[in-house]
This record gives sequence, C-alpha cells and structure tokens, in this order.
Amino acid sequence: MKKLIALLLVLGCLVYAEEGKVFNGEIDNFEDGNMIEAPAWWTFGDSDQTVVETDIWAKDPLIKYLGKYALQVKGETKSWYVGGMGTYLGVDASSYTHVKLHVYGAGPDSGKVTIQLFEDDNGNTTLEQDVNNNYEPIFDDKFEYELKVNWKGWKVVQIPFTAFKDANRKDPKIKDSKNIGDGLFNPDRLNGSGGLLHFQFVFLANTKSGSIDMAFDNIRLMNLGGVKGVAK
Repeated sequence: MKKLIALLLVLGCLVYAEEGKVFNGEIDNFEDGNMIEAPAWWTFGDSDQTVVETDIWAKDPLIKYLGKYALQVKGETKSWYVGGMGTYLGVDASSYTHVKLHVYGAGPDSGKVTIQLFEDDNGNTTLEQDVNNNYEPIFDDKFEYELKVNWKGWKVVQIPFTAFKDANRKDPKIKDSKNIGDGLFNPDRLNGSGGLLHFQFVFLANTKSGSIDMAFDNIRLMNLGGVKGVAK
C-alpha cells in the first residue's frame, strides 16, 4: 500500500497538466457519480466515503444547488481520529481567496473535518512525504483549517485562505521539531513550482469514542475578494 501511495504522489500532481485541463477552481461536484476519476480521490483510515444520490435530502432548502450526487461520509472511532481523503491538483491557485463547499451536518455531534492545503516549496511539482511519520511533508508547506460540523442539514461554507494556519512550522514545545516549507502560502506555478499540490480532508469525532456523519458537495476554490494568502 505504501508503494502505491508513493507512486500516486509522483504521478498525481501532474493530472491537470497532462490532461490539458484549464483549472477553473472546481475540485469536485461528484456529478460523475464516483470518487475514482475527475478527480481521483484516495482514502485512509476507517472513514466510509460513499457517493450517494441527493434525493435522500429532498426536503432540504439547498437541494436545488446540489445536483444529482454528493459525497456522504460516516465512521466511528475510539481515539478521536476516524480517517480521511484527498486528491491531487497541481494547479496555480494564486488567483483564488477562499475554499467554498456545501457541507451537510446530521446535528450537533456530526464531527469535525480538518481541511488541508499542500503547496510546493522546492519547485519540483512533487509532494515528498515521510512514510515513517504519517506521510508528513518533508519540504513543502501544509496549511490547515478545522471545521466543526454542528448543524442539521446542508449549509454553504466559505473559508478564506487567511483562516488557514501553517501546520508544519517549528513548535518550541516539541523537541527536535523544525520548520518545513517556507511558511508562505504561495500556490502559484512560477519557477517550476507545482502550485497547490493537493487538497485533503481529515475526519475527527467530537469525543474520544464517537462517530462522524456528514456530507460534501460542490468543493471548489473561489475568488471572493479580500486578502490573499493565509494566516501565520
């Protein structure tokens, strides 16, 4: 499995370039009815991701914005972490300011999702990862935002890049920790950079022993004005 993930790391970042696609900000709306193409998502941990027909939420006020399919995510844990999923982009995201998506919550205990953005800092279009340390980046920045899904029904969520925190900078409380990446959110494709390399969700329960129950649709990057970049 580790060899497979490593191979995808090398090849996946070039998806848009190789297929000649023009990135318009859309990451996935699941209207192809699957998670394995356009784009291909990988999964990890014990979360269960299923593309479902949205008519199960027919009475929700936002149903008209969802299309035919959305992604439902469920799972259980005895130690906070449930699992996650991610996809490779390898795009220039410098013209965008927000992550926008539709998120469904099953109520106050739906769980939490950490949204992660990885961008290239060593100019080789590849996200090198430490297979012995939870596949953490070795040279590139990782930025995170934690979203608490504590509502019932569908909701439009708009997260400015300025709300994301650099998650792999030196922590003085941790021995031998060090800075990874340049600490700047620069997801462009200048000077050989791969830009925004990949987008990832990590799912957590609200309690140590608990579950998650949420859904996602219309995941995209948007330019909604305001300051570009992220929080330090």
